[in-house]
Amino acid sequence: MKSMKKLSNDKQAKTMKFFGKVHGINHDYYIVEAEVEGGEEGGEDQEGEKPADQEAKGTGVNKYTYFVSHDSLSEW
Repeated sequence: MKSMKKLSNDKQAKTMKFFGKVHGINHDYYIVEAEVEGGEEGGEDQEGEKPADQEAKGTGVNKYTYFVSHDSLSEW
């Protein structure tokens, strides 16, 4: 829980919840779902313009951002 609170403060998330756990061969992976405002605005092509068909961050299919970690003490 403390790791999620730290992540929420670092990423300035509006909402955050534990999404699930994936059992892997070498590690188990913990997944957190968050609604994050602002942040990186990726998806630009080489001229520095966004494609016309790309949805804005925080809307549509880009509404949630997922963070993954294999240990609650490591970085998300």
